[in-house]
Amino acid sequence: MKYLFEDKADDYLSRLFRYSLPEKLHCLLEYSDGNGNLVKKSEELLKAGETVVVILDTIPANKAIRDIYISLRRLSRQYGYRLIVWNILCAEYYFISCFGKDRSLRVFESDRDFDMVANVKPYKESILIQTEEDRAFSKTFEKFCKLYIMKNGGECVYPKKIFFEDDCECGPECARKSLIAKSDEYRNAYGFPLETENNEEVLWNVHRKLLQITNKAIEVYNTAGYLNIKTYPEIKSMDKQTSTSKPIDSFGN
Repeated sequence: MKYLFEDKADDYLSRLFRYSLPEKLHCLLEYSDGNGNLVKKSEELLKAGETVVVILDTIPANKAIRDIYISLRRLSRQYGYRLIVWNILCAEYYFISCFGKDRSLRVFESDRDFDMVANVKPYKESILIQTEEDRAFSKTFEKFCKLYIMKNGGECVYPKKIFFEDDCECGPECARKSLIAKSDEYRNAYGFPLETENNEEVLWNVHRKLLQITNKAIEVYNTAGYLNIKTYPEIKSMDKQTSTSKPIDSFGN
């Protein structure tokens, strides 16, 4: 089994995500270096006999990503449903959700518009968008999350990125926290389990749970007048399951 992320392996958030993983899980992670490579990389892994869980950044108001999802859905059916998609919002969203209100660390100097990010609200009227350059930069929710980190992040996060490279030992201004602990907290913010075993019931239930979150965000953005796109269909519906158990109510349960 492989977990395929669309990001670059050496991206600072990718490194933080996997830093504290045990080696038996570490070796299951793959990176495609951009979502445009996901379908090709997925098929390579499927042809090698792997079950593939694709972690897809699924940003509302983005038709190109929906097209990638539909291609992955088609590929999953072609290969006997050995491909499962887990729709996430974006890596920056989970980083902000995890550390945005943490007063023990100076990860963020300000929490301006934290609620807008945490609850995936329409963001065009954010007080963080102050110039035409900001507005042009924030063309998607993911870019807005990047802007949030740039505008609100502490110096150790932006521009220096020391936070992602070492333990926090700044003295009285910040709590002492190991890089291992930070990695654990950040990864837990995603809310899904990483397992070495190919438990199809769990994998598909996570797919459905994340898809509900994705479609809710899409509907909110559609209503707010952003680019209107269709919600995402499930890849494998319950009536195609060989298992008769019910969906999980929360991640990992």
